[in-house]
Amino acid sequence: MVKGRSAALNTALAAGLLVALVTLAYLPGLRGGFAFDDYHTIVHNPSLELRSLTFDTLLDAAMSGAATGPLARPLAMLSFAANRTFAGLTAWPYKLTNLAIHALNALLVWRLLRRWLPSLAPRVPLRAAWLMAALWALHPINLTSVLYVVQRMTSLSATFVLLTLLLYTTCRQRALRGERVWAAWPLGCLSLALLALLCKEAALTLPFYLLLIELCVLAPTPPWSSTARAVCSAMLVLVGLVATWYFLHDIAPGYRGREFTLAERLWSEARVVFIYLRLVLVPAPDAFALFHDDIVLSRGWLTPPTTLLAVLGLLTLSVLVFQRRVQKPYLAFGWGWFLLGHALESTVIPLELMHEHRNYLPALGIVVALTLAIADGLVATPRTRVLRLCAALVLVLLASVTLLRAALWADPLLQIETELAHHPRSPRLWYEAGRLRVERAAGDSAREAAGLAALTRAAALAPIKTLPLSALLKTAIEREDHAAIARLIVVIVAEPRETVGEEVFRDLVICQGYGRCRRDTQTVQRLGEAVLARQGLSNTCRQRVLEWLAVFYARMLADPAAAIIILNDLVVARPLERGLKTRLAEAYASAGQTTQAVRLAREVHASLPWSSVFTERRLRQRLARLLTSDHAQ
Repeated sequence: MVKGRSAALNTALAAGLLVALVTLAYLPGLRGGFAFDDYHTIVHNPSLELRSLTFDTLLDAAMSGAATGPLARPLAMLSFAANRTFAGLTAWPYKLTNLAIHALNALLVWRLLRRWLPSLAPRVPLRAAWLMAALWALHPINLTSVLYVVQRMTSLSATFVLLTLLLYTTCRQRALRGERVWAAWPLGCLSLALLALLCKEAALTLPFYLLLIELCVLAPTPPWSSTARAVCSAMLVLVGLVATWYFLHDIAPGYRGREFTLAERLWSEARVVFIYLRLVLVPAPDAFALFHDDIVLSRGWLTPPTTLLAVLGLLTLSVLVFQRRVQKPYLAFGWGWFLLGHALESTVIPLELMHEHRNYLPALGIVVALTLAIADGLVATPRTRVLRLCAALVLVLLASVTLLRAALWADPLLQIETELAHHPRSPRLWYEAGRLRVERAAGDSAREAAGLAALTRAAALAPIKTLPLSALLKTAIEREDHAAIARLIVVIVAEPRETVGEEVFRDLVICQGYGRCRRDTQTVQRLGEAVLARQGLSNTCRQRVLEWLAVFYARMLADPAAAIIILNDLVVARPLERGLKTRLAEAYASAGQTTQAVRLAREVHASLPWSSVFTERRLRQRLARLLTSDHAQ
């Protein structure tokens, strides 16, 4: 009894110490603000502000992340809604929630490693599980998953992945020992996996993790049970079906908006994986950044030459650890965990090439492989105090780098300026530096000029120049600098990528239409007409510009008649687009033609599939406003 209480107390103290270390390392960064994707996902998303707790408002908030992924990540969005409802748009409560999730994940990792350790490295004591959990939790590569608010999608998804793995491992090990197991545990695993998927689609790597656990952790035990085979098979089939659908609907078309092809991305990602590996093994403070868009794109096997070296390196390492999988299973487990964790976000999906948060779970594999390799090799050494001191020093080193980064994140401009000094060819960092300098200028002409210079530098470096050119144009409008406005319109229209003009025009209409920036209808109209007058403009791009021009006429110039003329032509050309017909109905309503508005709104509403209750919430809201009793009369 006394021994059991002592063990429970030691476990509680160890858990408390782990949470305390994680909290102290990240605490300075809680004072920072929102960053980049936080704005369009959270700050400028009114659906997250729950004025009443009804099914409809919760569903609106949950599905308001449609632009974040094919499943809209509803569970993560609901967590943002909870923060916004109770804390408004003050950033620190969001970051505190992220920190709590990360601390919970550290405890789950510790619990999992205690279960896996006897199979991966039988000679290594169980207390090494705590060390590995602490090394992972304090590693600076995980900082963006904690202090970059929107990346809660990554860490919260990881929570449910870890819970799934814990339930699966626990039940499988008990079943293999002949002990009684909860009969519905496979259903529990599937439910937790679904929750992980509803936070972020990266959870589709979960079946790969389960397969790896079976091969490296449970392989020494008797053969798989029929239930385990059924669970793994069902999840692999689910991954295959989702991946096939996603490739056809999003992956292949997604490359149209990127500066690289599928082949170029795969070549580049081979190099990126080694950059990730270097960040995990050598966490130098100057190597980390919010953006890593300064990577040279691989255009072929030898352009640059490190592309072929990276591919060969990945193959060589994989072969070596596979050959040692029986003698040193932790090497195969760790390397396999790392690679499988990148199987989605670092392969065919047309995402940006590199982000640190993609290593949130994959980095654990490298930590496990390296720690167990050292511990297993030195397990018989009598110098345990020296080993403990070395382990403590490594923990202090990692915590110090994380603490340093967190302190920088307390001031967004200081953070960006510091990272920019080490990544001077990053267009996104130049863009953020310019935006923040202008935002904080407060009449200081020197600071404002520095901001404009940074935005100009971002435009020069960026392969797709929409963001910096849009920011420069908004700043020129704010300053009433007509010469700069005229010059920028020429530059925007002359961009080789025709979608830049379309996207800047749309951004300007939305920004001014929602009152987020200074209103200047003359400039908006000039830009729209200039984009439409561009030679060689594709019909698709022309129609999208015309659609936003109609929005501009209806909402900003209060000229719904002009909008109706444009939208009628577009509806004839694209009769199946429900959003376009809804815009036309809204224009009719603004013009006082309620009969036509209601007729068209009913037609669109009747054509909606059942899934629109989840996937087209905003469209349904717009239709509901058109079909109110006032309009219906």
